[in-house]
Order: sequence, then structure tokens, then C-alpha cells
Amino acid sequence: MDFADNRRDDVINYTRQKYGKDNVAQIGTFGTMMARGACRDVARAMGYPLPLADKIAKLVPMARKAFQ
Repeated sequence: MDFADNRRDDVINYTRQKYGKDNVAQIGTFGTMMARGACRDVARAMGYPLPLADKIAKLVPMARKAFQ
């Protein structure tokens, strides 16, 4: 689960109190979104129809592979 930055400490403290500090751990992950996927997600969140989201996303050039 992901929590708002300004309330994350509250959630962690609550779980430590409820389950004990030896039973609670934080795991951090970082993800990246490709530009086309980000365009589709933003369009979907803004309520645009899927065909329009795809049309916008296809205007973004294909990503180059990092290790060629």
C-alpha cells in the first residue's frame, strides 16, 4: 500500500504500536513509467475516452533501449 507523504509516519507509528516494532518493516520501491503509459494514465484519470488517450500516447516517440 502507498500512503500520502504527510501521513506515512502516522501509519508506521500506528502499526508499530499495534503489532510491535519488531514486527513492522518499511520497504521502499521506486518505479518509472514510460512516457506513453503516463499519457494514457493521465488521460484516463482526467476522464478522456480511451481512443483519444491512445491517439495522444502514439504521438510520443518510442523509447530507446538503455543498454544497446
